[in-house]
Amino acid sequence: MLEKDEGYIYIYKCVVGAGSDICKIGITKNFHDRLKQHIRTPYYGFMPYVEFTTGNPIFTAFKVNNYNLSDSLIEELLKNKKIGNYEIYNIDYEEAIKVLYIALKEKNRLIELIKEDYTDYNILKENEYGISKETNDTKISIFKKIIKQLLLKYNKELPEEILVLLRDKEDYIKNCHSHYIRGNYVDFPNNMVLDLNYSKTTRIEILNKLKKYI
Repeated sequence: MLEKDEGYIYIYKCVVGAGSDICKIGITKNFHDRLKQHIRTPYYGFMPYVEFTTGNPIFTAFKVNNYNLSDSLIEELLKNKKIGNYEIYNIDYEEAIKVLYIALKEKNRLIELIKEDYTDYNILKENEYGISKETNDTKISIFKKIIKQLLLKYNKELPEEILVLLRDKEDYIKNCHSHYIRGNYVDFPNNMVLDLNYSKTTRIEILNKLKKYI
C-alpha cells in the first residue's frame, strides 16, 4: 500500500530495432497496471521488450517518496534526451537506470529498486558509476568514465572550471604532437581535448577536480 505521496518511476527499453537506445520513462502510482496497459496498447507505438515465456514486460522501477518532485526530476535530468513531448528518451536502458538511481539516492527519494532478471545491476555502485572518489588510479579509462558522466550530467555545457583544463585539439596536435601520438589525452566535444601527459601527481590533481562535478 502506497503512502499518499509515494509512486513509481519505471523504465523499459522500446522495441524499435536492433542496437537502438530508445526508452520509455514514466511515473505512476501503479506500475504493474501501467505496464500491462503498454503491452495491450503500446505507448504511441513504443512497446517494451517482453519475457519470451511469460509475455511480461522487461522493466526496472524505482519506488519513490515524492511523486511530483520525482516526476520533475526526470524532466530535469533527461530533458535533452527527450523526444518531442512524449515520455520517450534517446538514452541507453542501463545508462538511464544508473542516472536515475544516483540522482534519487542523492536526493533521498529512493525507497526501493525493483529489478528484473535481464540486467546486471552490478552497474549500480554507491560511488559514481563504480568510480571511487578515493582512487589513485589515473589510467585513461578512469578519466573517460568520469568524462562520460560529466557530459551526460551537463549535456556538454560544462562548468568553466572544467573548460579551463581543456585545449583546442588542432593546437594540441600541432604543438604537443608527441603527447598526441602517445594517446595521453581524452577527447571532449567541440574539438577540445584534455591533455594528460603529466606526472601521476598532476593527473591525480586533475582527476580530483573532475570528480567534484560528478
